[in-house]
Amino acid sequence: MSTDQLRNAPSTLPMQAVPTSAADSANFPAGTYRPARPAWGPGRWFRACAGIEEDVMDWAPSERLKYAGVGIIVLNTGCLAAFAMFTALGKVISAPAAALIPVSLIWGWMIFSVDRWLITSTHGMRGTNRVLVFIPRIVLAILLAFTIAEPLTLRIFQNSLNTQVATTRTARLDTYESLLQTCNPVSGKWVAGSACVGNHLAVADSPYAMQQKLATAKQQVADLKPIVANDMAQLRNLQTTMTDECAGTSGPGLTGHAGYGPMCKADKNAIDSYGRQSDVTGKQAQLTAAQNTVAALIPQVAAAQQAYATQLQKAIKTAVTVKQRDLGQIGIIDEWTALEQLSSQSAFVFFGHWLLVLVLMALDCLPVLVKLMGGSSAYDQLLADQIASDERVHAIDLRLREEMATVDKEVEIYLLEMRKRERKQNEDRAERVRNAQGDTDGLDDVRILAAKWRREG
Repeated sequence: MSTDQLRNAPSTLPMQAVPTSAADSANFPAGTYRPARPAWGPGRWFRACAGIEEDVMDWAPSERLKYAGVGIIVLNTGCLAAFAMFTALGKVISAPAAALIPVSLIWGWMIFSVDRWLITSTHGMRGTNRVLVFIPRIVLAILLAFTIAEPLTLRIFQNSLNTQVATTRTARLDTYESLLQTCNPVSGKWVAGSACVGNHLAVADSPYAMQQKLATAKQQVADLKPIVANDMAQLRNLQTTMTDECAGTSGPGLTGHAGYGPMCKADKNAIDSYGRQSDVTGKQAQLTAAQNTVAALIPQVAAAQQAYATQLQKAIKTAVTVKQRDLGQIGIIDEWTALEQLSSQSAFVFFGHWLLVLVLMALDCLPVLVKLMGGSSAYDQLLADQIASDERVHAIDLRLREEMATVDKEVEIYLLEMRKRERKQNEDRAERVRNAQGDTDGLDDVRILAAKWRREG
C-alpha cells in the first residue's frame, strides 16, 4: 500500500451497525446468543439513570434487572432530595408552594446528577483498588445524604417541634413583658441598670414628678406638725399663766392679785415675744398650705397614675406584639433548636431522631452502597475489557496516524542523509587525489636537486 493510500485510509475499521431504536431492533438478527436483542422497555430508561451502556449490557442481559434497580434507587434519591429542598424552602422563604417547585426540582436534578456520576464512575472497576475508589465517593454521598435527611427529619417531627417552639416563644415573650414592667414601673420612675438598656418605653405624662411633689408636701406636713403642735402647746401654757395672773388666781408662780398688774403685763409680753420668736403664725400658715397641697395633689396623682398605668400597659402590649411579630413564622433554625431541646429532655427523642437520620442517610447513600455491596459484576468485567480494548485501539490508531503524518518527512530525511553521505565520499576522494598529486610533485623536486648535485660534483 502506498503512502497516499495509507493517508486516505479510514482510522477505524467498519463495524456492524447497532440498533438505535425499537424499529431497528426488530430487524436485528434473531437466533444469535450474544449479543442479545436490545431491550427498549422502561428498564432501559432506568438503566440510563445508572449510566449503563446498552451496547455492552447486551452481552450480559442477565444484569439488566439488577442495574435497572440501581437506576430506580438513583432516581428515588433525586426525588427525596427535591422533596427535602421543598420542605426546607417552605420553612425559610414565605412564598407560594408553586414558586418553590422549580428550585426544588433543580436541586433534585443536581443530586440525581451527582449520584449518577458516583455510580457511573465505578463501572468497570475490579480488584482491591475498587474499595479505595469507593471511599471518597461514600464520604461525598454521606455529606449529600445529611443535607437531604435533616429537612425530612424536621418534617416528620414537625407537630412536636411546632409545639416546642410555641412554648419557647411564649416563655420568651413572658420574660420580655416582665422585663418591660420592671424597667417601666407604674410610678414612672427611671430604672437604671444593664438589663434595662434599650427596654425603656416612651410614655407621655409620667406621674413621677407629681408624685415627688406630693411626697415633698407630705414630708413638709410631717416636719411642721410636731413643731407647730409644740409651739401651740407652749403658747397655750403661757396664755393660761397670763389668764390666771390677770384673774388673781392663786397658785405657784402667781401673785394672786387680780387686774392688769406688772406680772400680768409681763406674762402678756412673754406671750408676744414667744409668738414673734417662734413664728407660730407663719409655721401654722405653712402647715395649712402644705396640708392643702397634699389634699389637692392626692386625687390628681391618683388620676395621673391611673392614666399613666393604662398608657403604660398599652405600650407594653404593643412592644410585646412587635416582638412577637419580629419572631415571624417558625423557621428551620427554630425547629433545629426545638429538636435539640427535645433531645436533651428525652432520651427517646434523642435516639429516635438519630435513628431516623441514619435511616434516611442510608437511603440516600443506597446507590453507592448497592454498587459496593454488589461486588464486581459481569457488566463491570465486560466494560473493563471494553475500556482496555478502546485504549489499545486508540493507541494503535494514534500510532498509525503518527506514521502517516511523518512518512514523507522521514523519507526526505533519509534522502538528505544519503546526499550527505555521498557528498562526504566525493570530498574524501578529491582529498586523496590532491594528496597523491602532492607526493608526486615532491619526488620530482628531489630528482632535480640530485641531478644538480651530480653535475656540480
